[in-house]
Amino acid sequence: MTGTQASPQQDQLPVTDRGRRTRAALLQAGRELFEERGFADVRIDAVSERAGVSHGTFYTWFDSKESLLRAIVAVVVEDLFTATAVGPRLPADAPYERIEAANRLYLTAVTRHARILRVLDSLADTREEFRRLRVDVREAFVRRGMEGLERLQELGLADASLPPRATASALGAMVESFAHLWQDPVEDLDEDAAVEVLTRLWAGAIGLPRSAWPDRGAGRPG
Repeated sequence: MTGTQASPQQDQLPVTDRGRRTRAALLQAGRELFEERGFADVRIDAVSERAGVSHGTFYTWFDSKESLLRAIVAVVVEDLFTATAVGPRLPADAPYERIEAANRLYLTAVTRHARILRVLDSLADTREEFRRLRVDVREAFVRRGMEGLERLQELGLADASLPPRATASALGAMVESFAHLWQDPVEDLDEDAAVEVLTRLWAGAIGLPRSAWPDRGAGRPG
């Protein structure tokens, strides 16, 4: 870092409207460029130019492309986690419908962020700091799935012999991988069909009693 660059403040949120606008513009510009060109081919000058700020202003908020990407991923993860929370919109005594709603919300949210998540995945395969970041991203969803499974086990609605963490991790990996593959035109499933497949697999895997599955006519296994 040269003497003309300000000390990085990437660990602090802006306290002024102007600061918030500037940082948001850098995040948006960085995201667009990473998605368009990939991480390696993006220069800080290009990010600054697209954001409409000076090169030095970039370093007011971020000390590197890496810190910019970490901040972008943090925003994405917050949106993913918030957008996929079923919460009180469905009652606790409707477990199949809650699993179904969570899967639908996840597919929608991952589709919205698919390109930047692919950038993270490409880096996580070769760089330790991004591998850890990807692990942290998944951990939040594993914890949520584990807590949901434990509640169902306590209610006698899931196989009590299943280890909650390992089960949540395995099923979460299934949904995550499917969500990325589903966006490929080769996967000829509309959203309703994709959600149905995921939900039936999830409900069956945890041993959700058939009595808790909704009756939707022919085609539902008995």
